[in-house]
Amino acid sequence: MSYADAALGLILLGLSAYLLFGGADFGAGLWHLLTRRRADKDVIEHAMGPLWEANHVWLVFVMVMSWTAFPPVFADIMSAHWVPLSLAALGIVARGSTFVFSKADPDQPWYPWIFGLSSIVTPYCLGSVAAVVATGGTTWLSLAGVYGGVLTTALCAYLAAVYLIWDARRLAGYEISMHFRGYALVSGAAVGLLALPGAAALGVRSPLILLSTAAGLASLVMIARRAYLAVRVTGALAVVAVLWGAAGMAGLDLDAAAAQDTVLQVVFVALGAGALVLVPSMAWLFVLFQRADADGVGGTVSGHRTG
Repeated sequence: MSYADAALGLILLGLSAYLLFGGADFGAGLWHLLTRRRADKDVIEHAMGPLWEANHVWLVFVMVMSWTAFPPVFADIMSAHWVPLSLAALGIVARGSTFVFSKADPDQPWYPWIFGLSSIVTPYCLGSVAAVVATGGTTWLSLAGVYGGVLTTALCAYLAAVYLIWDARRLAGYEISMHFRGYALVSGAAVGLLALPGAAALGVRSPLILLSTAAGLASLVMIARRAYLAVRVTGALAVVAVLWGAAGMAGLDLDAAAAQDTVLQVVFVALGAGALVLVPSMAWLFVLFQRADADGVGGTVSGHRTG
């Protein structure tokens, strides 16, 4: 395996982490917009609280790796797709700002709407660009771009619902968890209906698409059987397999686009040193949050009553 192959693998790992963690936050924002139940919103806000902004570290990682390891590819993508990427960046800023401002001024009706809409715009734009790059298209407004945006948004909604079932049960009780169980079943079925025909139409032949299908079906069975912790694994596998399966379509000439091996060697050393700090810190943050006590049904979540 060449240095260029290793660099691409790291970029895909970063994209996977951003999709699994940041994508779930975007999906949570979508459900926050759609639900009218205050108890559901409280669970979503509490679950997002400690990590919602930290998850963007994976996007920063992907961007730095891309412009360092494959400068021509990064330049082409940024110049050709600056409109959707700018919209995605604005969505991230608007989403973060309104999430914070809504705590200081909970009576402002526009904050939840901006937060929710930004949670849809950002994954849609990022997904449309990814689909166009993977299929060799030219514009995010093409059929492939629209499909990629819709599918990515649906994947984020599905991930969020799957993750939130257990959190809702832990934080707010059985009844609230059933709401997210319903969201997961509906969004999971929607993703399946989108992913398989789309993969066939776009010519995705990777066996990873079959793995994604199998994991997706297993996830729906687990949700129906109330295996809420195990489904987090199969749900994540179903989503990541779509990403890696589609990545094989890009057909990039890695050796021609990659930076010199000496540059990539320095990058790998720097990444290794940074990972010694970043990975344990992120893992510890998750552990601390999961240890946090919840008050249960009728208690408080994120400063609001759930009962």
